[in-house]
Formats: sequence, structure tokens, C-alpha cells
Amino acid sequence: MHGAIDVLIARNRIHNTGRGIWLDWMAQGTRVTRNLLYDNTTEDLFVEVNHGPFLIDNNVFVSPRSVWDMSQGGAYVHNLFGGLLDTAQELKRVTPYHAAHATTVVDRANIPGGDDRWYNNVFTGGATEPPKVDPKIFNARRRFTGYGTWIYDAREHPSFAGGNVYYRNARPSASEVSPVVLPTTDPQVKVVAEDDRVFLQADFPAECREAATQPVTTALLGRARIPNLPFENPDGSPLTIETDYFGKKRDATRPTAGPFENAAAGPQRLKVW
Repeated sequence: MHGAIDVLIARNRIHNTGRGIWLDWMAQGTRVTRNLLYDNTTEDLFVEVNHGPFLIDNNVFVSPRSVWDMSQGGAYVHNLFGGLLDTAQELKRVTPYHAAHATTVVDRANIPGGDDRWYNNVFTGGATEPPKVDPKIFNARRRFTGYGTWIYDAREHPSFAGGNVYYRNARPSASEVSPVVLPTTDPQVKVVAEDDRVFLQADFPAECREAATQPVTTALLGRARIPNLPFENPDGSPLTIETDYFGKKRDATRPTAGPFENAAAGPQRLKVW
């Protein structure tokens, strides 16, 4: 989808395809929330040459590659990332950004990358480090691939992170304060489809509840750097991420990391569709 200005993409089950959701150019004011994506062969979400602000919250991304990020100015909040994250620059193309909640083009810019927000997410990591990227293709774009937010440490624009939980080979960014990092723990996340129902099986330890989370609001997210605009609702009002994947009310002071509020510790089986 091009030009997804103030577009809402919510409550979809996207699976057994190549690329799940593709936001290409001018995703500004866009919100992707409460979606279930799994068994996709390319990636669950591709954000290409956008400048933000756009919001990705309360999603389950559990394909082998969760996000392919060739954008900047995004907010990733209360998601479950079961696969790799990729980030790359795009310095050769310049793409538009707009006035708030309008199609009016203010200017154009390239994508040095970064300027993202990563709050209250769960990264399950992988059993091994990811395969090396072909240097012939991606050196010019300074591509980084891995589990967790550390892949943004070398970006020109700083990103912001807090309240995240990292399992296995998933690692936090250097700037995140007090993340929960459990490198030897495998939460054994698995999606099981039974006819028209889908279940998420997992074994999250009690330590995952120790994440230093905080409510995510317009004030916390600040302004996307290039358009200099806040993360807010389409009508211009402030937003608060106050419900979870199921629409359940979140704790007003210390919400649970990941898409499920007050998820039980230990083995569990959640009906997610």
C-alpha cells in the first residue's frame, strides 16, 4: 500500500504468503494493530522508505523474519517478535512527507534510518545467529540483521527503547536502560492452526513480568524527526496504548510487555484467532 496516510490496519490473520503487510512510501499517521502474522516466507511486515510517524502495536509477528525496515520514524509497541529484524538505509531515493493528517507534500528526504521507538515488546530470539547478508547487494545500504534492537545502534538517527524482553539470541540496543535479557531461555513459541481457530503456545518465565514498562502515550513517543510530527490519532488527539491484542484493558501504570496483558507465566495456550 502506497500513501497509507491515517490508515488503520487491524484484526487481520495473514499467513502462508510471502510478504504479509507492505507499507511503501508515505505511511504517515498509519497504525497497524492487533494483527496475527505467521508462516510467511519473506517477512510479516515491510516498511519501505517512510519517514513516520507510524505506529505498530499489539501484533503477533512470528514468521522467520518479523520486520524488514527500510524506513524511519516508526513506533513499535507491545508486539511479539518471533523472527529476525532487518534494517537498511535507502540513501539513493528521496520520498515525500506530509503536513499532519493531509496529503499535502511538505518536502522529500532519503532514509539514513533509525529514529524509531521500541517500547514494551517481547523478542523471542533464535537458536542461532542469522545468516550473513550478501555484501554485494547490501553494503551500500548498511544493512543489519538480527534478533532484537541492537541492530539500530549504528544508525545515523538514534532510536529509543524501554520495557522490552529479550530471549535467546535477541539482544537490546546499547542505549536501553534495564532491559530483561534471558539469553538461555527459550519460550518455545509456536502457532497451531486447528480448522478456523489458531492457538499460540508459549512458555514465558516469571522474569518476563519484571520488565520496566510504562504506559505508551503521545508524550512518551515524541515527534518523528523528519516530518517533526507527533504520534497521535487521526483526529489530532493524543493517543494512549491502553488495550492489548484482545482488546483487554492494560494496567495504567505498569502494563505487561508484549501483546497480551497479564499473560500467565509458564506453559500456556492462547486462542489468538
